[in-house]
Amino acid sequence: MRINEKTNIWDVMDVFNRKWCIVTMKDGRKERLYVVDVDYETFGYDMIIYNYTGSDSYGIDDILFSKIDEIVINGDYL
Repeated sequence: MRINEKTNIWDVMDVFNRKWCIVTMKDGRKERLYVVDVDYETFGYDMIIYNYTGSDSYGIDDILFSKIDEIVINGDYL
């Protein structure tokens, strides 16, 4: 899924929440991470919350939608 200014956080939540994903950043970097949540209220901007353990407990960090080019489920990437 391409991420842009029209991306709906609920669409991202429905597809990627609690799944291993490959996130491609706008700078070309790729990260394999586990999406724990999608948030917009806490800080006033859209972001994914993630970790590297696969735990459903709260993630360790966040990535702003504005820094993401694309998210795919890990199996779709292989």
